[in-house]
Amino acid sequence: MLTVFATIALLHVRILEMTTENEIRAYIDRTTALNTFFQYPPLRVEEIGDGNLNFIFRISDQSGTSLILKYAAPYLRLLGKDFPLPQNRICVEMHTLSYFKSIAPSLIPTLYYLDEASFCFVMEDLVGYRLLQTAQFDQFIAPSLYAKLGTFLATLYTKAPPKHEANYYENATLKRISEEYIFIFPYIKNHPALTLPDYFSPMPKSVTFLHNIDMLLNLFQNEKECLIHGDLHTGSIMIKHENLSIIDAEFSFWGPLGFDIGTLLAHIIFGEIYNCFIPKPVQFQPIVRALWKAFEKSLGNVPLHIMQQSIGFCGAELSRRLVVPAKAKPLEAIAPLEDKTKAYVLCEKLSIELVESFLHVKRFEAFIEVVERHLCVKTH
Repeated sequence: MLTVFATIALLHVRILEMTTENEIRAYIDRTTALNTFFQYPPLRVEEIGDGNLNFIFRISDQSGTSLILKYAAPYLRLLGKDFPLPQNRICVEMHTLSYFKSIAPSLIPTLYYLDEASFCFVMEDLVGYRLLQTAQFDQFIAPSLYAKLGTFLATLYTKAPPKHEANYYENATLKRISEEYIFIFPYIKNHPALTLPDYFSPMPKSVTFLHNIDMLLNLFQNEKECLIHGDLHTGSIMIKHENLSIIDAEFSFWGPLGFDIGTLLAHIIFGEIYNCFIPKPVQFQPIVRALWKAFEKSLGNVPLHIMQQSIGFCGAELSRRLVVPAKAKPLEAIAPLEDKTKAYVLCEKLSIELVESFLHVKRFEAFIEVVERHLCVKTH
């Protein structure tokens, strides 16, 4: 069995790209720590996932023993070689997941092999796990899972690494992508980076809304509160019964904790909007209360700015997903088109109210009341 270790493999030669099954097999063959893990060849290699940035492969032998290999090509996987991207983004992910594993071991998959020179790492195969984003479509999600996320968010705040190590945990290129696609591009009319559905026309945004988006952008750029995941949503969380695992940390950076909380809240809301149109019972209140109660319990006393910024960033995430290429999958799953149109309008109205009012919210319960009011609008 492969021994778990955190030592980074320092290969001083650039290997060939690893985007095909044969290239992955060749990499396994020449990497002793990996080829000794599999006892029953031949190996099966399959690309899994539909991520925008990186290639992810499941490697298994004839006994069913398996690992996951994640590789960062020198370009954006979704768009191909015409869209170059620094490969060291995956080194940041290795650093961050390793740190998260040290402070929240039960919530992070085991990392077996880290190879910065080859821009890849190998981790535990989460057999039987499902993305929370997918699972919420057809199963009841226990509030206790969200409580674990609340505890994790508090842990990020209370157990941050030293600030002087900030550059070790962030990639400037990916941070800039987040800045542009969350706070800048969505509010430039007819920007070529946007993808507006035919059935949705964004409302004009008020001066207050745009001022507050600029304020959130400034916080995102300059507030060095703690090391955060940077892309913590239901598509980067996997669940199996009462177990939860957090993945995909390449967007991590030193920033405001409210950004992670707000992003997660927004994607919970996307799932609840989907439920409105199934129809399926909306469970927003128990889910979010479980998350926030665990967060409060672990933190002791939640600073007002964290709560307010979480609400503001939630609104920004709700707003931008309506117009950027990476749409919210729960909204895209809504049919027929008439209902999807209603869902987009509902989501935009909620996002506007949250962004415009977040600085005035004094208690978390007020946020819940606003969301519930929008979700309870007759949608059928």
